[in-house]
Amino acid sequence: MTSVAERGAVPQPAGDADGVHRLAPGTELLGEYRDSAYEEPKFLVQRSDGQAMQLPRLLYQVACSLDGRRDDEIAAVLSRESGADLTADEVAFLIEERLRPVGVVAPDRTAPDDPQDRAADIPLPVRSDLLLALRYRVGVIPAEVVWRIAGLFQPLFRRPVWTLLLAAFVAVDAWILLRGDLVDRMVAGLGEMGRRPGLLLVILGLTVLSGVLHEFGHVGACRYGGARPGDIGVGLYLVWPAFYSTVTDSYRLDRVGRLRTDLGGLYIDAIFMAGLGLVHLHTGEPWLLLALLGMHVEAAWQLLPSLRLDGYYILGDLVGVPDLFSYVKPALLSVLPGRPTHPAVRELKPRARRIIVLWVVAVVPTLLFWLAFFAVALPRLLPAAWQALLNYLQVVDRAARDGNIVTTVLGVTELLFLLLPWAGGVMALWMLVDVVGRRLADRSGLARLRPDTRAAVRRLASLAGLVTVGALLLVRVVHTASSRPATPDETTLTDSALAEVRGHDGDFAPGWRDWLLREQLVLFARGTGAFDRHATVVAGAREIAVLACAVLVVCLVALVGMRRLPPLAVGVPLVAILAMGPAVTMLATVGSGTVGVAWAAVGVLLVACTRRRGVAAVGTVAIAVGAATEPLLAVPLAAAIAVLLLARTGHPAGRHETPGHAAADHRGPRDLWRRIAASASSDRAGHARHAESTSAPGNPRRWLAVAVVLPLGAGAATLGAAAAGSPLDGSERMVLLLTATVVVLGGLVLRSLWPLRPFAAAAGSATVLAVLPWPASGDALALAVVTSGLLAVLMTAAFLRRPVANRPHPLHRAAVAVPAALLILAGTLFLPVAAPVPPHAALASWISAPDGPTGTVAVPAGLWGDLVRNGVPPSRLVRAGTDADADWTVVVGAPGPGTQPAATFAGGGTALTVEMSARARSEAIARARADQRAEVAARDQEAVQEQLVVLQAEQDAARRSLGGLLAERPGFVGSPHVLGALRDGSVDMRVLVVLASLTHEYAVTVADVPVAVGDDPALPRRHLLITSLGYAPVARPEVVAALTQRLTAWAPGIAPSEVTPGPEGVLVAWPPGA
Repeated sequence: MTSVAERGAVPQPAGDADGVHRLAPGTELLGEYRDSAYEEPKFLVQRSDGQAMQLPRLLYQVACSLDGRRDDEIAAVLSRESGADLTADEVAFLIEERLRPVGVVAPDRTAPDDPQDRAADIPLPVRSDLLLALRYRVGVIPAEVVWRIAGLFQPLFRRPVWTLLLAAFVAVDAWILLRGDLVDRMVAGLGEMGRRPGLLLVILGLTVLSGVLHEFGHVGACRYGGARPGDIGVGLYLVWPAFYSTVTDSYRLDRVGRLRTDLGGLYIDAIFMAGLGLVHLHTGEPWLLLALLGMHVEAAWQLLPSLRLDGYYILGDLVGVPDLFSYVKPALLSVLPGRPTHPAVRELKPRARRIIVLWVVAVVPTLLFWLAFFAVALPRLLPAAWQALLNYLQVVDRAARDGNIVTTVLGVTELLFLLLPWAGGVMALWMLVDVVGRRLADRSGLARLRPDTRAAVRRLASLAGLVTVGALLLVRVVHTASSRPATPDETTLTDSALAEVRGHDGDFAPGWRDWLLREQLVLFARGTGAFDRHATVVAGAREIAVLACAVLVVCLVALVGMRRLPPLAVGVPLVAILAMGPAVTMLATVGSGTVGVAWAAVGVLLVACTRRRGVAAVGTVAIAVGAATEPLLAVPLAAAIAVLLLARTGHPAGRHETPGHAAADHRGPRDLWRRIAASASSDRAGHARHAESTSAPGNPRRWLAVAVVLPLGAGAATLGAAAAGSPLDGSERMVLLLTATVVVLGGLVLRSLWPLRPFAAAAGSATVLAVLPWPASGDALALAVVTSGLLAVLMTAAFLRRPVANRPHPLHRAAVAVPAALLILAGTLFLPVAAPVPPHAALASWISAPDGPTGTVAVPAGLWGDLVRNGVPPSRLVRAGTDADADWTVVVGAPGPGTQPAATFAGGGTALTVEMSARARSEAIARARADQRAEVAARDQEAVQEQLVVLQAEQDAARRSLGGLLAERPGFVGSPHVLGALRDGSVDMRVLVVLASLTHEYAVTVADVPVAVGDDPALPRRHLLITSLGYAPVARPEVVAALTQRLTAWAPGIAPSEVTPGPEGVLVAWPPGA
């Protein structure tokens, strides 16, 4: 409540004595503030916005006299009633310097015609700036609905009813206490909640329901006393969420009525707790006892008078002072030694003065203690809360993706409570900055600046804040683009562009609808070197997606800079997109949807915001490029044009435009785009226009144009339809689609937003394309996200530009805002998926090494581009999944148990394992078996050779032994050369056997054991030259015949092959030995 006092200033003439003044519309004179603690009575005045003010008697009498009478007439009447001698100038001074600044006096009808000058001359009505008040709040239930709800609770405040219900509450509590075993039952309740986490949600729901009923109790008591309650809403009080109800009108009641209003919430709490206690007594559920205990503690907390809770207002109404905190400074100054009593304290009655001083002495140290405690603890609490927030985000993200609803909801609740200290700290800091800023402005003279200058400063500050939000969005998009795993479509597009940039031939075949996007990516990569700046090639390709996002943000900021959109209208949707992980993921993904919309946004901005033909032509080309990049863009454009044409059907030429303007309005596409943009910023009354358009019979030519436009858009979308994967899973897609649906329905249903129907139709058609089960739903989802975000911007702008009276009904606003806020909150739970970079550089080094593997290597699609960038020839690589055979295969992941990979790089989920292909493995097995057989044969041959060596040694020893015996035999005669050969074992065993047989019967003379022609001299000699047999020379024929007969009688293996007589003797030859 605001207090307006009479200052002891010398009145100055404020204008003509014949001035006429009236009360501001909606101002209500409530009369005397009854049962107050003031020595002099105070009087209450309530403005149309619900702000109540205290006025002294004279000012209240002046306010009561503002009924169109002149100042001199008011002065005469007041002089007779009060006994004071008032002049017209003094009355004019009180009106202009005391009542007009607080918004009680209607604006002067003789104000200047210039709106800016009029705004500068009329001060804004002051509002109360209460200490520790609920500043950050939003109304949910409007006053009209609250009035009906209060009527439902009104019978509960009759004396017999509340006496009986309070007695029942006391009886139920006593019954629960008398049953005993409270501690055991509470421990059992804790155990049950541990086993069934869903009970926490039930208790949370009961707590919220109790809070809502608490506020219903306040408004019911307010209406029962004769006052009119206002709206009910929610807010953030310090660092905790709180419900509130507006019962300012209860100040018109007496003390009993005000106390009834203060206690009405606790009374309904008691009824609710009595009912819950009966349920506990009937079912015996121990967790209900914990819920009851929490509600009793909450009710006791409400009675504390140190904060602006029910106890604070109860004490204030008992004392008779509406705002106790306004007496903190006066009371402290009054208790200081040597200081006189402050005038604000002196105007109170003695009893109230003592109570307020005691209250201040008790409350101020308590508040200072808690302030010091939070100041010391906050540096430790905030980092702990931040770390817990990050941990909970991971947990909730996994639970949301797994479909665990209970864990997800509990995680969201815990996240809210973890965020509250941050939010409270930021808001407290903002209030402190606001207070310090106002003090500095007052001292530096900034407060005396012209309203238009202050508005320009505020606009620059809001534009700077909007740029900051856009920069934060881009930072998050960049971070997501550099860390999230690539989709198959991104990989195919990026590899195709890299192959073209490096001049390689590839078997990549992106569809014709992606050809233009690939060419743009190729031009971008060649001009910026994007493929070489990041850890992966896909991250470099995503720079074009980041650029498209930056273009969209710059277009929105440009519209704000050109005063086409309010900064807040752009900032709110940008913050929502920034918070939603799935939306950020879509913007960070390389796709024709985002890039095409960016081109179209630039084109529409150029065409709609300029009248130069050259710039408009460039804009039209940009729109065409966007539609060619993403053919699905033709559907939203066709839907917007069709709705715009139908909405304009049947307008009379002279209703809103002259015939000349009407003719100029259809000259070409340039004007059509300008009309679409104008519908977004139009502030004309949409109700009358819609009524005219729907009641008119329609223009057949426009219906024909619609019949041509829609099939063209559908045909372009059908031709451009191709399989496009989505980077999101089912839950993330569902959140984005539901959010887009809520925004579209709001744009289509709310009557005050009907001028935005072309944009709603565009966003709705894109959303429908994203919902349909067809190949192009992935690209359509990107269109739905961008178009619904643009629609949200325009809806917010239209809402902010309209007067409060012309805005949608609060329930209608809540029907759109509440589901959208819940879906945005759900979207914040889905964190963008991050994937570490695999060690592709080490793999590339291994493949390219001189001693590396030979042949081709099959690699996953996501590694092809990285390996080519790292220097591996494309001819050595084969993309996995193709029909080409490869000698080696690269698998992402650690090798399984029992496998023997050829090489492994790094470990964990990013490990790269190299394995042989099936064909190479079979060939290697065949080679191994052949090598094994060859090895076995070599070993066998070696064994044979060893056996031969042993046998040869044995034969050599046998030859030497037999030769030595033969050389010593008396019947054998030989030259020393022959005897040496016999003793050395140099004579073939067959020769020795035959000689031994001959010498056994005859005396044999051997002239020589020559080496056969062609034999190795190291081999045993197989030729023998005999010169005599039985002391007879072999020259005699009978000797030769006898020798021949004896030699050929041997077995074939020992018998000589040749017996040749000669002049020197008989030459006996044996065949070569085995």
